[in-house]
Amino acid sequence: KRYCRSPPGLCIMACAAVLRDAASRSICRGRSVALMAAAPSGIWQEAGAALATSSNSPVASSTCFSSPGMTTRQRLPLLGQRLPRDAGAESFGAPEGQGGGQVDIGAASPGHAGRFYQRALPFTQVPFASVEGRRLFREALRAGTMENYFFLAEQFRTQDEPTFCGLSTLAMVLNALHIDPMRTWKGSWRWFHEQNLGCCAGQPERVRAAGLTFDMFERLAKCNGANVIGQRAPSPAQLAQRSSVGKTFEEMFRAAVRATSRSEERECIVLCYSREALGQSGAGHFSPIGGYHEATDSVLILDVARFKYPPHWVRIRDIVDAMSHADPATGKPRGWLHFRQQANHRAEGDTRDPLPIRTLYMPRAAGRRLSKALAEALEKDMSASPCSCGETTAVSAMRRWLRVASSAEPQILRQILQVGDTGALREVLARLSMFPAFKELCDAYVTVVDAPSDGIAADFPPLRFVGHSGPAVTGIPPAVLCDGQVADLGLGACGEMWVLLLMMLPDHLRGAVASDLAGPWVARGVAGAVRGPWALPLEANRDALGQLLQAGCSA
Repeated sequence: KRYCRSPPGLCIMACAAVLRDAASRSICRGRSVALMAAAPSGIWQEAGAALATSSNSPVASSTCFSSPGMTTRQRLPLLGQRLPRDAGAESFGAPEGQGGGQVDIGAASPGHAGRFYQRALPFTQVPFASVEGRRLFREALRAGTMENYFFLAEQFRTQDEPTFCGLSTLAMVLNALHIDPMRTWKGSWRWFHEQNLGCCAGQPERVRAAGLTFDMFERLAKCNGANVIGQRAPSPAQLAQRSSVGKTFEEMFRAAVRATSRSEERECIVLCYSREALGQSGAGHFSPIGGYHEATDSVLILDVARFKYPPHWVRIRDIVDAMSHADPATGKPRGWLHFRQQANHRAEGDTRDPLPIRTLYMPRAAGRRLSKALAEALEKDMSASPCSCGETTAVSAMRRWLRVASSAEPQILRQILQVGDTGALREVLARLSMFPAFKELCDAYVTVVDAPSDGIAADFPPLRFVGHSGPAVTGIPPAVLCDGQVADLGLGACGEMWVLLLMMLPDHLRGAVASDLAGPWVARGVAGAVRGPWALPLEANRDALGQLLQAGCSA
């Protein structure tokens, strides 16, 4: 009341300042509204706009202020205005173009560090652990629309950084789908984590500063081995007009939610939506759906920003509206993504494989990481271990190859080639033994593995089919052990497979092992020696390795 007796300009600034202070100290919404109700109606638009741009308001995104004399149309809904992120423009610095450089939206100034502890959900959303939230969960569980909840609950995690909602959601979903990352996480374990999802356009450092867009998230998911289909929402105008496009999208989304929530397969739906449109603090956000309640037509959002909001139930109609709001970074609406495991092309229970060898499926991100690890290890080995005097080129090349293979992601490399039909493999190796380069490398392999000073023998198996003087011919096939059990003829039990893998490596890696092995002559020689029905399958595996172990990083 004291401020309202002041000149109008001072009153506007003072009113906005008081509201900023009240909001930052979490004063209840009723007191803030009462304070504004005592002011002349002439300052509402300016004071309300000032509050909307206030950087610290935790209630700005869910409050609609009005004066007693204003009509509904004249009221100032802050929802949909320019709203703050959690710590606001003060904490993030000047916007891009005003202060120079890219804004780090995950940063906070020292004065704002540790300022906030959780948020209260808007009244239209039901917290998971509330009495109402538990009732919805029990009813949905009895109705069979919480099946995918359990897979996600096993892996539910909190994002490590304010801007890591996309990375945390992706790591959580990939682990829930039982997708093998095919690269080391820590120690002896392979696992998806926010820090090992990089695939060119998704490095954690970039995401920490700028977050993820809908398209970047989809590309990153595919790069890490997921079978994912994205559906972008229509514009808010199309939804407001209840156009056929908007209605179709909502019904398609509802049908996908129903099907996924009832499925006993490992599949799930991830949302990309605007928090502001839901009346929450923040901007764009990613989180998975953990279930569906039919009677209220609402979904359970497993919010990965658990430091801010708990898991909560939201109506599908509200989620569809939140997905339609455009991402300022792209100017396009957001949407949802359907995740599944990669399809197994062979029928379940069918263990037959007519091909001699096949290349193991590996996520593109894992292949690029393996290629980089091999290239770096080869470069390091070249500088640390020059060619020994008196060694043949083949022995030096094989020694370098085996040293690198035992240090650069060896647990992954040992799985990259797998044996299908043992008889076909024996035939292929018998034909390859007539190729001089292959035979020379096999002899070099025996020399290196048998050398006690290198300590390599413990990591690599002996030759099983090809000896120093040609194909092994014995009474007991090398594929059968003494106890009658069939050996696994992969890279862990068959030395010839390491020689074959070297010859099938992409040219940039094969040339790094030995310059004499670079060039197309190796591939031509292998194809010419094998001939017959196995030449094309072998060439297909060589192409698959070339795609998997690409040089550099193509977006």
